[in-house]
Amino acid sequence: MTKEAARPTVTPVRTTSIHVRSNGECVIKITVTVDQPTPEFQERLLALLAEYAAHVEVDTTWDRERARRYYLALPTRAQRILKEAAKRDGYVSADDLRDTEDSSLRGHSAALKRILDRGIREGWWPDGMEAPIQAQGPGFGKVVGYRMPDHLISVFRMAINNTSRDW
Repeated sequence: MTKEAARPTVTPVRTTSIHVRSNGECVIKITVTVDQPTPEFQERLLALLAEYAAHVEVDTTWDRERARRYYLALPTRAQRILKEAAKRDGYVSADDLRDTEDSSLRGHSAALKRILDRGIREGWWPDGMEAPIQAQGPGFGKVVGYRMPDHLISVFRMAINNTSRDW
C-alpha cells in the first residue's frame, strides 16, 4: 500500500515569467506562480536557474494584470493622472489636471513612485519595471504635465477601462 502525498493548495499571488536563453535564443520559457514569495526564495530560484542557463531574464513587461493592480493601488488623485494620460494618448498637461486655476498638484505624483516600489516589495511585479508615467517639467518645482511611454498606453488604457478589485 502506497501512501499518497497530500497535494498542496496554492493561491496564485505572484506570477513571474522567466526566459532561459542560450546563444541569444529563448530555449525555455518558465512561468512560476508562488503564494506569498519571500525575496530570499525568489533569489534562490533565479540562482538555481542561472546555474544551468547561459542567461536568465525576468519578465519586466507591463501586462494588463500588472497595470490594473498598479492603477487600483493608487490613491484617487494619482489614478486620475494615470487615467487621463492613457486616455489622451500618453500626455496630460498639469492644467488639465487642476480643479481650479490656482490649485496645486503638489504631492500628486509621489504615489506613482510609492506604488511602483510597493509592488516590488509585495511581489506584484519584479524589480526593474519601467515607471509607467513620468512627471514632465523644468526640473525640481512645478510640473507641466505627465507622460506615459507610447508602448504602455494601450496596456494601461485597457487595464483602467476593465478595473475590478478581485485580487
